[in-house]
Order: sequence, then structure tokens, then C-alpha cells
Amino acid sequence: MNREKEKRARLYVALEGPLVENFQSSRPVWTSRVFPSLRRISKEGVYALVLVSEEKRSSAEQMELLSYVADALRGQEIPVEEVLSYDALATWSGLQSDVRSWYVGVSPVRGATLLHAEPIAFTDWTVVEKHLVGPREQPLRTASVARRTKETDISLTLNLDGTGMSSISTGLPFFDHMLDQVARHARFDIDLVCSGDLEVDEHHTVEDVALVFGEATATALSDKRGISRYGFSLLPMDDCLAEVALDFSGRPWFVWNVTFSRDVIGTFPTELFSHFFKSFSDAAKCNLHLSVNKGNAHHQAEALFKAFARALRSAVFRYPGNSDLPSTKGLL
Repeated sequence: MNREKEKRARLYVALEGPLVENFQSSRPVWTSRVFPSLRRISKEGVYALVLVSEEKRSSAEQMELLSYVADALRGQEIPVEEVLSYDALATWSGLQSDVRSWYVGVSPVRGATLLHAEPIAFTDWTVVEKHLVGPREQPLRTASVARRTKETDISLTLNLDGTGMSSISTGLPFFDHMLDQVARHARFDIDLVCSGDLEVDEHHTVEDVALVFGEATATALSDKRGISRYGFSLLPMDDCLAEVALDFSGRPWFVWNVTFSRDVIGTFPTELFSHFFKSFSDAAKCNLHLSVNKGNAHHQAEALFKAFARALRSAVFRYPGNSDLPSTKGLL
């Protein structure tokens, strides 16, 4: 699997206008709603924020102002990837021509052209927020699935547009912990209760939970219009590096390049992790590739589940205003 740095859409935002109305005594007068809007946009995890100056000032003054604003945004839990002065726009080496990007500015044409981005003429943050992540009242993608067999009794409620809240009870503590990680890092709301025949073994519980989770995901995605479709994550956890890539293609396929360093974590058999991901792939009808290097078994498992969650988050993201089907076949 390619270990290239994970690529995200760039969001270039001009300092003057969108972020700061003016400077008074070297202190910014912030534009209305800039913090809540940028916080919501950044929490989607899709856009990497780059601050840009559109006005010609001395290089030292530009970088001082940009750095001050970047630090203030970071203090508001809004991550900033890079800052660019006016003169640096034409020579910046960080362009990614194979990812979609946007440029927000009062006069965005020059910057958008130089950075190969789509211009968004700034009027107010309500408009920009709606353009980038959709209206706040956009319908949520939810599903509820119940499954009862002689081996398990499961009920699951899933919200793909949640905040990472979860209530999970399967009778397997380490499995619950991993599913909590999925909810948190995918920003899915998951309410799951499973009563299984654990007196026999853990197999039926793990398999059936995966099948229900996969079915609920496919149901919530519906016709998949507007979604990114593909998701990938390269995620480190101490000694371990996990790589996960997935595609909601409608065609189940599973690749597992994992060898655990021990057979049990707590009381949980590590051989069941591959069965969980394979069963999810089958039910969600997605292409799923996972790998992790050798290391501490707990770190291996947790890195895999967190990377899986991050890949899910990227794949289900909806570009606002886009109802296109991400396929040339006309069906996913």
C-alpha cells in the first residue's frame, strides 16, 4: 500500500476580509462567525486550512500578522496547516494538483488561479460554510437495524453525521473499546446492544455485530450520491503503523496484511479481527484493505480500528451541493 502522506482538499482563506475585517493597534477585528464556521468546517476532517495574505505588505509584517491569526485560530481548536504571504503564492511548492481545493477571498481570482483552486467570493461565513459542508439543517444519514438469530440478538442505531457519541455493549470489553474508537474517530453516533452466546465463544457476536454495522452503513448511505466514496488513512500508534483504504464501490473485496504478535488481547482472540472487517466489507459492499506492521498487539489492533474509522469518515463525506454519483457506471 502506498505510504504517501494522506491528501486532503486544501481550503485557502484570505486574511483580509474572510478572517479579519481590519487591524486596530495591531490587533485583529475578527469577521463575524469566523470561529464557529471554521470550527465546523475543520471538524469534517476533509479540508486542510491554509491562510493567505492578499495585500502587499513587508514580508516581516505579513508573516507576523499571519502567524498571529494562525495561533489565534489554533487556540479555537481550528488547525492551520500553512501560512502564505502575498509574494509566496506564485512560487509555493506545496500544491497538490490531484486534490480538489477552494480559495475564499474578497477578490479570490488571482489566488485561486495561482493555487489551482476554485474561487469562492467572500460575503459572509454562513454562505461559505453552506458551500463547503452543507447547510446545518441538511438531513442526517441514519439507519436502525435489528437482527435476531439463535446465536445473537442485536439492535443498532447509526448516524453517519454524528459527533462521535456511542453507547456500546457486546459483552466483550476489548471489542467494545475498539468500536468506541470507530465512533469517536469516524464521528459516527453508534447505539449498539448485542446479547450473544458467549458461553460458546466470541465468534458469533463479533461476526453478527460486523454484519449489522455493515448493513446499517450501507442503508444510511442510500444511493451514495455526493459522497467521496474513497477513504484512506495512514495512522501511527507508538511502535505500530496502520494503513487502511476503502471504497464504497458496491463490490465486496477484502485484503488483510496483518500478523498479530500474540493470539489474545485481554480475553479477546486476535484471529477474530480479520473476521470482523471481512464481515463488514461483505455487508457494506465495500472494498477494504488493511495492514499494520509487527509490534505490540494492543497497539496493532487499536491503530487498525482508528485508521478504519478515519477512512470511513473520509469516504462518507458529502461535498455540499453535489448530488453526482461518484461512478461512471451510473450505479454503486
